[in-house]
Amino acid sequence: MRQVPLGSDARRQQRDFVTRFGRLTNGVFDPLNALGGSLLQDQAIDPSGLEHVPREANAVAKRQSTSLFGLGLIEAIHESTILRGIRSKPVDGVLGKASMVMDVSTRKTLLGRFCWKAQQATLLSFAADAYVNEMGITNSLFPIENAPNGNVALLKKLDGVRDPEDQKDPVTGKAGIDLLTDFMRFLGPPPTRPATPSSTFGAKLFLDLGCVNCHTPRMLTGPSPIQALNNKEVMLYSDLRLHDTGTLGDGIAQGAAGVRHMKTPTLWGLRVSGPYLHDGRASTSEAVIQGHVGEAKNSKDRFLKLTSDQQAFLSNS
Repeated sequence: MRQVPLGSDARRQQRDFVTRFGRLTNGVFDPLNALGGSLLQDQAIDPSGLEHVPREANAVAKRQSTSLFGLGLIEAIHESTILRGIRSKPVDGVLGKASMVMDVSTRKTLLGRFCWKAQQATLLSFAADAYVNEMGITNSLFPIENAPNGNVALLKKLDGVRDPEDQKDPVTGKAGIDLLTDFMRFLGPPPTRPATPSSTFGAKLFLDLGCVNCHTPRMLTGPSPIQALNNKEVMLYSDLRLHDTGTLGDGIAQGAAGVRHMKTPTLWGLRVSGPYLHDGRASTSEAVIQGHVGEAKNSKDRFLKLTSDQQAFLSNS
């Protein structure tokens, strides 16, 4: 098998996408839950169970899967650290808001910090949601199957397996969602390259342009009984908040996020994680910056005024 170097065009094209849909009427988003929304189930053991985007949907978006690196550290950041930066008035056009969601694993209202819309607050809920929605495996947190386009009769015909399908192992006491949670919690972030004169200059430009207003370079985790997560520096380059991204939004409302809101993505591993943006429309980091609108427009405008050499310093840092 031919090995593909990290960061090459071939490597960057190997991404999975999901489809979200719904109906937007007079600014109000309807996920069309009764018709199977908002996530399209585009795979099925029996072809008759495949979903289609209903004709009622006028908002359809593609999303690529998000990276799992460093999620345990992100979960270990205390809510107060993230909420501390919430503003009542915009600074340089940037406001942002917290994504407060009802977490199914704790039954508490918590700060969402995972996925494109920050709609998941804990890794266990994230894992359980992925099990039922991405793989079709019911579990203790989501014990009810998704009926194909809402067709309960068809679901009953196709699925005879007793729910929930994800059962705890009698020896370990853990189900599949617990094991997936463990995997995500201890999967470290991409390593940081040693600083160079060019990367140092690029970091200064990043600060001067106001990129840090959304892409917070570092946060600290709180106390944790797990030593690997206890009071650790997290170089995530994200404020983990929702921002109005204008036309870069995906047109789908989810949780606390409106149709124009997206969570600030982390920038670690950026050099090998393209294509970029939720739908992969940008092949380079320069294209991402040039496409910034909404709250990030001022930073984008400053970037466009840089020389080509300065832009290269920033993009390659």
